Amino acid sequence: MLVGCWLLAGVVAAQGQMRSVAITVDDLPCANCAPMNADGTPRHGVLVETNRKLVAGLVKAGAPVTGFVITRTAEEAGKSGHEALDLWLDAGFDLGSHSYSHPNFSEISAEEMETEIARADSYLYPLLAAKGKKVRFFRFPYNSTGDTQAKHDSVAEFLKVSNYGHQVAACTIDNSDYVFAGAYAVAVGKNDMATAEKIRREYLAYSATKIDFYAALNRRVLGYEPPEVMLLHDSLLNADSVRDVLELFRKRGYKFVSLSEAQSDPAYAIPDTYVTKYGPMWGYRWAQEKKLGQLWIKEEEPEEWVEKYANGDATGVPGKP
Repeated sequence: MLVGCWLLAGVVAAQGQMRSVAITVDDLPCANCAPMNADGTPRHGVLVETNRKLVAGLVKAGAPVTGFVITRTAEEAGKSGHEALDLWLDAGFDLGSHSYSHPNFSEISAEEMETEIARADSYLYPLLAAKGKKVRFFRFPYNSTGDTQAKHDSVAEFLKVSNYGHQVAACTIDNSDYVFAGAYAVAVGKNDMATAEKIRREYLAYSATKIDFYAALNRRVLGYEPPEVMLLHDSLLNADSVRDVLELFRKRGYKFVSLSEAQSDPAYAIPDTYVTKYGPMWGYRWAQEKKLGQLWIKEEEPEEWVEKYANGDATGVPGKP
């Protein structure tokens, strides 16, 4: 990992500062649940129990949470999908939209993305209204907010003036949990619990590195550390690890706040004009808005053996021949 002395300086400077983070969870009701049915869908009991365990861990940690729903996944799961989402709502958590089918905006038109948003709303709004809640946030799939100016601006305006209105959910810390979650699901599916635990330990170590990395990045770009927004996914790995992930924040002096509170910070009012087909974290977007140019940093990637294991290659797993 190539980072300058600014990383250490940023972390040290943050000590003593009141730090805060909003926890968000994408891909409800399930991104990586194991084991799966033959057709690749999560088994009913597994989907519900994975969400039950994940929600319980978040409740124990005392963190306000916003979950983002892929409504097609919930529809296809039927009763179990509805039951899983009810677990989040009954815990007092908020739910936002993550589109109907999770397309990459860089690969579809603005009109298609607007249809995705409206279709997701038609599922979510009655569900939340029955609990006295409403949808306030939309998170773009893959964080892709538009690869052309016309697409970017069209959907941004649609979100503001649609029947309900949505605020775009930012995210400032990403720990590539989907990489680890895929490998973890494979290990659990094979009942290879020794490897599953190695993956989990590697995941926590990597998460600690990324929390510090992004905190320092945001301090460098803004001159202070704003309330962070952590991006996680609904998975068996996080169901088994979320309390440990959140403890990493506690040890660094963070308090947990709602997404609304986090995004009330002035940093999130910086005009969003960055057009890219990719989905960078907001620190990189703020750097573009502030015209800081090339930051000359390189992020550490997950260990190669984790992704290889997720793809069926066990070579390189520590302790395996």
